[in-house]
Amino acid sequence: MISITLVCIVLAVATGGPPVRLVPPAPPTDLPKLLVADPTKDPVVAKRMLTENGVPTETRMHAVKSLGNSPALVVLDAIAQCSGTCGAARDLADVLVLLASDAAKDPAALERLTKSALNPEDPAYLAACRTIAAMPPEQRPVSLKDIAVRTIAIGTVPGAMQYDIKEIKAKPGEILEFVFKNTDTMQHNLLITMPGKMSEVGVAADKMGETAEGKECQFVPDMPSVLAVMGLIDPGKSGTLFYAVPKKPGTYQYVCTYPGHWRMMNGKLKVAP
Repeated sequence: MISITLVCIVLAVATGGPPVRLVPPAPPTDLPKLLVADPTKDPVVAKRMLTENGVPTETRMHAVKSLGNSPALVVLDAIAQCSGTCGAARDLADVLVLLASDAAKDPAALERLTKSALNPEDPAYLAACRTIAAMPPEQRPVSLKDIAVRTIAIGTVPGAMQYDIKEIKAKPGEILEFVFKNTDTMQHNLLITMPGKMSEVGVAADKMGETAEGKECQFVPDMPSVLAVMGLIDPGKSGTLFYAVPKKPGTYQYVCTYPGHWRMMNGKLKVAP
């Protein structure tokens, strides 16, 4: 039997990127003990605070600042070591953005951020782009002066099992922030798929059924045609997904893969220059 850990990992073959954990693993069993530990006294504890799932942002930040004189470089190193596969890969990106102001004044950090933001294959690419975009324009590298993150506010049509936006237009390489507000009475997620692959992904999600394994993976199929995921959002709650639009033009799709939803709850992400 395939373990939950393997089911929840998707290799980003389609984009040529590193392995990406689309659904983070469960927090470690010793999380309560970890959270009360002092990272300043034990670098092993500090590093675990960076990479384990379930650690609050303020605790991660405390750990970051205990590991070196350049917090941004510490986080970039952690992202590189994770290569997208550790539980905290997405949280580390959020921590890095919070360090944008300090990073802008740190030549070594700014150089590293610039290098990552100019290389879509870099594990820190999206995090670096977001961080530089969070800096005042006059503090950004010349080659990235115009970098920006565009917010896409998307919601549900209550009772209709549909997103309230059916089509989104984007430019190749653009950085998008999907902010999804679930005003429905049931859980929904949001996956972005390769062109023409939505049905394939939806059928695979349906086969999971409402099983314990399916719920553990938030109904995300183990398929390279799944490019990005916002996990299950409860009714009345909101979620966020940052996404680097593919360089290749085409009609990508976004879809809810809660079993039985995908045929109605989907939309088109049209990428064109």
